[in-house]
Order: sequence, then C-alpha cells, then structure tokens
Amino acid sequence: MIQPVRMKALSAWVWVPASATLLILAYPLFNQPWCAWVALIPWLLGLRGRRLSAAFGLSFLVGLFFFLGSLPWLIYVTALGWVLLSLVLASFFGVFGALAAWGTSRSPQQTAARWLGLPALWVALEYTRSHLFSGFGWNPLGYSQTPWLPVIQVADVTGAWGVSFALVLANLLFAEALAGPSSSVRRLRAGLLGVLLAGGLWGYGAWRLHAVQAASLLAPRVRVAVVQGNIPQKEKWDDSYRDVILRRYEQWTREAAATHPQLIVWPETSVPDYLWLDEEVTQRMIALAREGQIPLLVGAPMGTLEQGAWRTTNSAALLDPQGVLTQHYDKLRLVPFGEFVPAEPLLPWVREMLPTIGYFAPGRDFTVFRAQGLPAFSVLICFEDIFANLARAFVRQGAQFLLVITNDAWFGPTGAAYQHAQASLLRSVELRVPVARAGNTGWSGCLSATGETLGVVRDAQGKELFVPGTVTCDLPLPAVWSLYRLWGDWWAYLCLLISCLWLGWLKRRS
Repeated sequence: MIQPVRMKALSAWVWVPASATLLILAYPLFNQPWCAWVALIPWLLGLRGRRLSAAFGLSFLVGLFFFLGSLPWLIYVTALGWVLLSLVLASFFGVFGALAAWGTSRSPQQTAARWLGLPALWVALEYTRSHLFSGFGWNPLGYSQTPWLPVIQVADVTGAWGVSFALVLANLLFAEALAGPSSSVRRLRAGLLGVLLAGGLWGYGAWRLHAVQAASLLAPRVRVAVVQGNIPQKEKWDDSYRDVILRRYEQWTREAAATHPQLIVWPETSVPDYLWLDEEVTQRMIALAREGQIPLLVGAPMGTLEQGAWRTTNSAALLDPQGVLTQHYDKLRLVPFGEFVPAEPLLPWVREMLPTIGYFAPGRDFTVFRAQGLPAFSVLICFEDIFANLARAFVRQGAQFLLVITNDAWFGPTGAAYQHAQASLLRSVELRVPVARAGNTGWSGCLSATGETLGVVRDAQGKELFVPGTVTCDLPLPAVWSLYRLWGDWWAYLCLLISCLWLGWLKRRS
C-alpha cells in the first residue's frame, strides 16, 4: 500500500518557497503554465494541522514571495511601492491559507464540500483583490494558462475566474491524492478526478477552438495597423525631444499606410503634447492623417476648461482621413498613485513621497467609435484591459473589436509587458472579439477571438520589446457568441456565494 506523505516532516522552510517559486515560474518571463497545476500542492499539504495564526502567517509568506518575485518590474517606478503593494496582496493569500486550514480541521472527512468550497474561496478572494479600492487584478492564477490556448477557452463561459477555479481544484485533488485523510481508494479517486478535470478542460477547449476558428473563416475582417514608437520614458515629456518623437511616429505611420490598413493605431500618450490645444502638434497630426487618407487613432493628453477649472484626461482620439477629430474616449479607470492620488485632499503629503504623479480626471462615457467604413470599436487605455467587466461593457454597447493602447516603458525590459498582454488575450477569449494592442515599447500585436497571435511587432532579430516598428493584421470580426458576454462575472459571484455558504456551514459545525 502507498503510504500518505507525512506532513509533519514537510517543513515550512520547504513548502513556502516551493509553492512561491512554482507560481512565479508559471508567469512571464518564465512561461511555464504546467507549474500552476502543481504549485499549490506543497502549500495545501503544509497547511494540514496548522493553527489559524500559523496558517495565515505561512500563507502570507507564500503570497509575499510570489508577488515580490512576479512584480519586480515595479522597482523601476518605486521600490517602496513594490514592497508595500506586495504586502497588501499577500494578505489575500494569508486569508485563504487560514480559512483553508480552518475548514480542513473542521471537516476532514467532508471532501466534496472542501473540493467545492476552497476553489470558490480562492476565486472570491481573487475577485475581491481585483476590485477593492480601485483593484489590482494582476496575475490571477488563471492568467498563467495563456500559453495553453485550449485550457483558457472555458473563459468564454466563466471568465478567467473559471480557469482559476479549475487550477485550484486540480491542485487540491492532487494534494488529496498524495496525503488524503482517508483510504488509499479515496486518494486514488482524488487523483483520477484531477486528471479527468484537466482532460475535460482541455477537451472543451480543443472543441471550442475548432468551432470558433471555423466560424472565423467566413467572418468579415477589418485591417488594422499598430505602431510601436519605442520612445524612452525620460524623453516622452521633454520638449527638446518633441520633434524627434513626432518624426519617428510619422515615419512608422507612413510604413503602416503602405500596407493599406483601414485604421492605424498609436500607443497611449504617444502625441507629445495636448492634442487640439498645442497648435504645432495638432497641425502635424492633421497633415499626417490627410497624407495617408486613413483614419488615425492616437493616444494623447487632452484638456478642457470646466467651470473655471482645468480638466486633463488621458484620451484616445480618432482623426478621419480629412484630419477632423471625430470622436475621443477619455480613460475611465485611472491608475491610483500614477495618474491621481486617491483621497488627495485628505492626504496631500502622499504626492510628495512618490515619483511623478499625474493630475488626470476620469472619463465619463463608455465611448464606442463609429467611423465610416469601419466596424464599431472601443479603446482600453493602459491597464483598463485587466478589468474584464469594463471591456464587456464596451462590447455590450456595440464594439465589434477592441483596441488596447498602453505605455509600459516605465517597467524596463522585464515581464511586465507580457504579463499585461495576458489580460488582453483573456479579454479576447471571454468576449470572442479580436483585440489589437499598440504599446509604446511593446507588447504590440493582434489577437484573434480565440487568443491566437495574428501578428506582432518585432525587429529582424525577433526582439519584441523596446524596438520600434509596425505590424498590420486582418482581424476576423465576431462570429460566435459567449456566455461571459451575456452574463459577465456570474462565476465570480457564484463563488462568492458558495464560499460564504461553506464558511457559514463550517461555523455552525464548530
């Protein structure tokens, strides 16, 4: 008979770094999605028999090591912020670990309830950290699977939350198979269920991939070119570089125009001054749009005077082939401590302690761009693509494809741009719409409604980040529907309910 693993012999000094390391390896730049299927096993096994406080502390360490190790690019902006944010995010791991240990001790034989309750609890906490206090939904567990397209296709039903749920459940089943509290038969059953879960997820994904790809073959297409300017962050707002920046974008826009796209897209704040307020910059933009005779979507700061106060927005502006500004979108979800200071009247000293912070105001409208000869589309600026409900709102209002314009130059040649692109990829699968991304320094490219890469900006050596360039893609327009588009975050809400019911049931048993 196979003996269960003796967990008393598994020191926290082993399982804490083991789980944290496996989680880090699952994300860019390492891109080892298989690690996520086993990363939680040492952690879950190590929680057995732990008191509530010990389980919280050790789980907090798993989270702290994971976020410090997967978000090192924040050091390029603020080392203090990197540490403080990691400490806050790690608390969610601590809560999960404490409740997991408590739930296991209260009902060691109730495996079915635990198999449902723990994955639901994970998703509930992931959803909460993605929305609480403006939210920071970076690197949810499900995002680790973006290199394996079949695994993430279930997101068109459940959103990315369903992928996270499946991964936690698989880890729990494999942990039970290694050291379950009951007989070897039950441990064997747990392991078999874990394998069946992985196979079922892959099977659904393979079927769905084929169905969406087949439908896309007959779908109409829109031809979009994205431009990657590769402007160093220190030069972006230096007036002495303004002409250099404009000439670079003009050069690559002309190269993009030669591929005969229906739309050319520049990155976030690529226009190096206030559009429609700075006369010289505005006239050059108008001339460029007229020269190419192609609609031009640019990222630019814009400003208006409202009731005697200056209102600045981070915007995306559409110029038609005659150079007329037809529509613009003002970013709705601003980056806290980057584009504004939360509760600044109460905490005026915060701005002085941090690197340069903008004075942007949030937008007011879910803008859907409707231009002659183009399908309806919407724009997500900067980190807005990590908010699935925001992207869904645009699609629900008629957008047939999405553009993401961003500037990740702040974070240097790290995994930040690729981690960010994972969010765009999940949005394309969840909503079954194509996505085109224009990043100042990358990642810039196009994604189909299945998450497949249709094109990417890269140089002759294959380098994708911190190189200038352009790529043109034919995006197949939506040809299938998705349950996520209809019902949104229903799976996350269901997990919130299940986790509350499970914890309430455990409380009554105690």
